Amino acid sequence: MYDLKYIESIHHGMVNSSYKISGKKVKSTLFYNEINKLLKSTQKKSGRIFFAGNGASAAISNHMALDWSKNGGILALSLSDSALFTALSNDYTFESSIVEFFKINSIDNNDVVFTTSSSGNSSNIVNILNFCKKNKIKTLSFSGLNKNNISEKTSDFSIFVPSKTYGMVECIHQVFHHLILDKFMKIEEWNKNESQNMDSKNFKL
Repeated sequence: MYDLKYIESIHHGMVNSSYKISGKKVKSTLFYNEINKLLKSTQKKSGRIFFAGNGASAAISNHMALDWSKNGGILALSLSDSALFTALSNDYTFESSIVEFFKINSIDNNDVVFTTSSSGNSSNIVNILNFCKKNKIKTLSFSGLNKNNISEKTSDFSIFVPSKTYGMVECIHQVFHHLILDKFMKIEEWNKNESQNMDSKNFKL
């Protein structure tokens, strides 16, 4: 019974997630279409996607930076080097470390930033969003747990997951991240007759 309730809770969290563009609530279809347009424009301008998160959300960020760079055709970066991360945290502060990583990589308004934070209120994530707002860099935030968190209110695009536990929010964030990538790549699971092969000799999306 626990397993069925868990799966039902994931479904409930996904279908009841809310989407905002410039602070206004929108339908999911419009939201994903607009994100797709932004990413197509980013690719055309040879822009990059920067990913940021803490803990499990950092792991999601690393995962998606890999997939976008390898499969999506847009160079993507995440602060995954422990030596660099600890150096920046030590030399500046933990709260500003990812902003400093952005500066090292000369981020500009041809780039896009994706932040993932279950609470939406982590100080380093909030600093990123404020930095991007000041420098006119487009942002998409993934958040959850409590509505009207700082990420949701500060980012240009936002997805809020109304679940109450971290594990649930993190699982749903991962699905939405992949939804955006798969839509960009025109991958449709429901139209597939054979499985993908990611081996370089038999690469097939």
